[in-house]
Amino acid sequence: MDEAIKKNRFFITRYFLMIFLGVGAILAGTISVLYNMEAEGYLSRIKLKEEMNLKIHMEIITNNLKEVVSDLNFLSEQNELLYFIESKDEQYKNEMAREYLAFSRQKGKYDQIRFIDNMGMEKVRINYNNGTPVIVQDSQLKSKGKRYYFKETIALTRNQVFISPLDLNMENDKIEIPFKPMMRFGVPIFDSKGIKQGIIVLNYLGEQLINAIKKASETSSGNIMIINPDGYWLCSPNAIDEWGFMFGERKNRKFSNDFPGEWQQMSSSRNSQIYNNLGLFTSDTIYPVMKNLNSSKGSYSAYGDNGNALESNKYFWKIISHVPNYILKGGTRSLFIKLFLLTMILFLLASIPSLIFAQSIARRKLYRMELYHSANYDKLTDLPNRTLFADRLNQALIQSKRYKRKFALLFIDLDKFKSVNDTLGHDAGDKLLIKVSERLKSCVRESDTIARIGGDEFTIILSTITTSDNAETVAGIIVKKLADPFTIKGNETQIGASIGISVFPKNGDNTEILLKKADDAMYLAKKQGKNNYKLNLS
Repeated sequence: MDEAIKKNRFFITRYFLMIFLGVGAILAGTISVLYNMEAEGYLSRIKLKEEMNLKIHMEIITNNLKEVVSDLNFLSEQNELLYFIESKDEQYKNEMAREYLAFSRQKGKYDQIRFIDNMGMEKVRINYNNGTPVIVQDSQLKSKGKRYYFKETIALTRNQVFISPLDLNMENDKIEIPFKPMMRFGVPIFDSKGIKQGIIVLNYLGEQLINAIKKASETSSGNIMIINPDGYWLCSPNAIDEWGFMFGERKNRKFSNDFPGEWQQMSSSRNSQIYNNLGLFTSDTIYPVMKNLNSSKGSYSAYGDNGNALESNKYFWKIISHVPNYILKGGTRSLFIKLFLLTMILFLLASIPSLIFAQSIARRKLYRMELYHSANYDKLTDLPNRTLFADRLNQALIQSKRYKRKFALLFIDLDKFKSVNDTLGHDAGDKLLIKVSERLKSCVRESDTIARIGGDEFTIILSTITTSDNAETVAGIIVKKLADPFTIKGNETQIGASIGISVFPKNGDNTEILLKKADDAMYLAKKQGKNNYKLNLS
């Protein structure tokens, strides 16, 4: 049976058993948990599920905000920026703009990336332009010295970060259409003398965060909402409810107006769960400016649109899941039937995806093995090629230095090989090389490495030797073995081998020197009559 088929069957069987047993264990545990939860009541299960869903949503929000701050810190330490504020050289400004452009295209979540000098003048601005980022021309850059985010950010000390609330972007004092939820993050920039030279501002597209929340909400039984401290929706299943604080006609569209009793209880505690005739309400609180969002840069500050600082323990978002009563009642009727059917069929079906998954993993495993083998082994002799040889030689050098031991390198060049190619053809030459590799394997230990690095050139790493005599002994055996006749295509042919030997540490302490010393010794062996070996004595 072909070796690849054997390996494929082995891997499929192995991964199938692992996956099926793992899936079986998970299914058994899941069914057991569901059965026990049924005894406690469907409502308890829904409560737990919604609590876990909210934790996932909070983690999504936290990770998104952390990533923005991380990006801001990264841009604040950009070399081109630092060079520019020190030299004022326009070349660095242009390079900085190109870096910002690439950054905007890669991230895809910042409506604007700007560097504003300490006078409030934009020096570099990238507009995301709905997925086609552009560098704004100098003639179109504007002064932002009167804008709240510039005033508050430029007033910060080193290691402080400005964070604005989440609201809708405004252009020319009007809400931009279509709506563009936005948060601004800013950090002051200092030169090498500690003098404040300007700020970097990221206009974060809040739609990215909201879409991530809505996507994660697909696994929830309830409607997921985000509410600001004043009870207004920032994210709601009904778009008409959102951003009421920014529209005069929506001023009364508040969660706190629709559910006053529930809001009073939720807003008075960090997390809560309420079950009444309106359904199940599960809430938790996230503080966008809490200390757990700190990076290595330091602390944060957040500011409102009026320029007043937002205290980290007072500026919050409520994440609320609302499961209406009709969903709760519908679930209790069908749960028992579903649980029974699930128990009956899951174990029967588990084997099918387990087998498919195991086959997929096995294919990828074999493909990676084939790629590795193709990149590191000679296709003709199946010996390590030059790439793998270089790695093995480097590892031998590292190990020998660490454990203060010797190793030897043999450089082998076949004698009379060209005449075989010329008289019997290249196919005969290939067969000869295969037989040579087999004889070489019989002359060394499994811990040693034989490699084919050229047409008729081979190398051997003797991983551990006591004295150079050990290497000479092996070289002598190889010369004798390769001098014996070969039968190729019914013809008996005879070749030889010239071998050069270098020894670590006597002949050098790096791979290049050891390889050159072995190569020099091989040429000396050829010069002195071939079919011989020479130890480099220099």
